Amino acid sequence: MNHDHWDLDLFVENGRTRTSFYSYVVDDGWNLPREVIEEINYKIVRSQKEAYRDVLTQNKQHKGNWLTMDVANKYADEAWFYIVKNDGQYIREVREFGKELQDKYGVTELEAINILFENNVDDYVEKYYRIKNLIPVSVNQQRICDMVVAEYLFA
Repeated sequence: MNHDHWDLDLFVENGRTRTSFYSYVVDDGWNLPREVIEEINYKIVRSQKEAYRDVLTQNKQHKGNWLTMDVANKYADEAWFYIVKNDGQYIREVREFGKELQDKYGVTELEAINILFENNVDDYVEKYYRIKNLIPVSVNQQRICDMVVAEYLFA
């Protein structure tokens, strides 16, 4: 029989209390010892704290304004004429738009190129929204649970 296990973790970062809920599935038929369950909990919490620490670091290192869909569309529209005129080549004028994007919004050169050519724009806007609002990437809790259980069962 499978049961969802829900736990709550509270931690304080920069004077604000953060709450992390996590859920994972453990098969009761395995009769796992308490140490294995505790290791699962420890690894999930550690991974969540590392993800939060990473997004906090990215937020502190960000230079410039925050990228939005409107900004990305504006730059892509401005570069469109030069891209079409030159058969999709990354020419000087387009490069200047890319450099401006990098300087004003703190995106990487590859991200700027992709934004100007309208590739993966949603992903980049989401990335910078997540960093701006300190939203860490999701931790695959079930994978962690499965790995710890496999280590226990096959050790």
